Amino acid sequence: MQINGIDAKESFQKDFKKAPANVQEAATKAIDDLLKNPQPNKLRLHSLSGCFNPKILKIDVMPNKSWQITFEMDGSTAILRRLGTHKTIDRRP
Repeated sequence: MQINGIDAKESFQKDFKKAPANVQEAATKAIDDLLKNPQPNKLRLHSLSGCFNPKILKIDVMPNKSWQITFEMDGSTAILRRLGTHKTIDRRP
């Protein structure tokens, strides 16, 4: 997978603004890491379970896997969809 750019849906932007400062910092770092290496092991890149079109991927934001970012690919651009707790993300992509 090649990621050359990042874009964010309004839902992600709202989630980001509501998140605690430490989660915002970690999310920013996770996004930077994703751009540098699209499949970094520490982010645990994997697909969200279920049948989604387009395919929705997620990465861990915090080392304890408590927060995640979901995104979809549009060519080589990652479109950030949501930022939320693991439990919240698994309920709604």
